[in-house]
Amino acid sequence: MGHLNLWHVNKAISLLGSTSFVLPVAGILIVMLWRRHSAVSAARWLAVLAMLMGSVALLKILGHACGIRLFDDRLTSPSGHAALAAAVYGAVGVMAARSLDGWRRGVVVLGALGLVVGVAASRILLRYHSVTEVVVGLVLGGLAVAAFAQSFNRLTPSRLNLSPLVLALVVLFGVATYALGDRTNAEPMLKHFAYLLREESPVCGPMLPLNSFLERL
Repeated sequence: MGHLNLWHVNKAISLLGSTSFVLPVAGILIVMLWRRHSAVSAARWLAVLAMLMGSVALLKILGHACGIRLFDDRLTSPSGHAALAAAVYGAVGVMAARSLDGWRRGVVVLGALGLVVGVAASRILLRYHSVTEVVVGLVLGGLAVAAFAQSFNRLTPSRLNLSPLVLALVVLFGVATYALGDRTNAEPMLKHFAYLLREESPVCGPMLPLNSFLERL
């Protein structure tokens, strides 16, 4: 019973990194950037997210097609949950660090960090990804946060008011995601593209572990 309950807890935490939950939160950030700063700042954040998701999708296709390994650990499918969680919750932390003060800043920043760590750990504990795949996802998400922070810190500072409506929307997204589950899984489609790539293109060639290649450099 305890093992089953722990599985459900990890599953619920993992859903906080799913596109069905994270993208609406990212959408709220886009609206806030647009209203408090400019359409350009919102568009930059949208572009960062698009590049992140495109990079993850491309790496997944190449990984499934070529069966990449790193230090004897599989790297076929970098964790999109970890990448999106790091990017979006990291962006929330960046905004809070600059726009809030006092205890509210600490609560939001620590909460964002906790969500990122929780989502990343849950993907490993549920055996959906290897440690390497989760780390790669976190690195990609971290790069997205760095790009967002560089752009956001150039904007005129403004206070961030956490209105009850925004908090209610986030809670609503969370409840809906838990009730419906993650129905936005694109992995089967990416695997299909990987199969076509492997069949139609010699891009992979004879595959060696990635660390074997690194040792030759």
